[in-house]
Amino acid sequence: MGLLSLFKPSKSVVVVDVISLFNALGMKGDISPRTQLQVLRRLTRFAEREEVELIAVLSGEPLHKAPNRKKFDSILVLYSKSSAKHAGFVAQTAVKRGALLLTDDVKAEKSAGASVEKMRLSTFRKAFDMSVDGESGDGGDSGRGRRRRRTRKPRGEHGENSAGNEESVPSENRPATEGDSDAINELIDLVD
Repeated sequence: MGLLSLFKPSKSVVVVDVISLFNALGMKGDISPRTQLQVLRRLTRFAEREEVELIAVLSGEPLHKAPNRKKFDSILVLYSKSSAKHAGFVAQTAVKRGALLLTDDVKAEKSAGASVEKMRLSTFRKAFDMSVDGESGDGGDSGRGRRRRRTRKPRGEHGENSAGNEESVPSENRPATEGDSDAINELIDLVD
């Protein structure tokens, strides 16, 4: 384990206040279901990498693909009834599970009490390296910004470049990397 190994090894349950996480990522107001699902997928990858049981707490109407009190991939998703009751619900969940609480909400921290270990999302984000577009630093450099341009051979007088020159094939024909697929999913409407 990486980041969470700083805490007691018995803390194999982590409660994440996803509303605070959205705020820490600079997302304000209503967050689109697609963005919420992308953040849940990133949390799933994190939970699998750290080998912890993760509980993500959102607020409002449950998403169709991530229903209340059900697993989304490998994480449990819970919803508070309203944003006014969210801090209390997050704290209660962390106390009940004996979990590490990840939040930036001071009300939730106070409600959880001294018996619950807490970590600020700003600290969590530094290690987690989560960005809004789905790229992360956890898998190494994905190669963005470092691609070399291929030098093209000059075209003949009659445009012979169309059929036989494989070296000038555009980058769209290369296989997509994991970071690229999240960016592509943002650009197109997916129908499941």
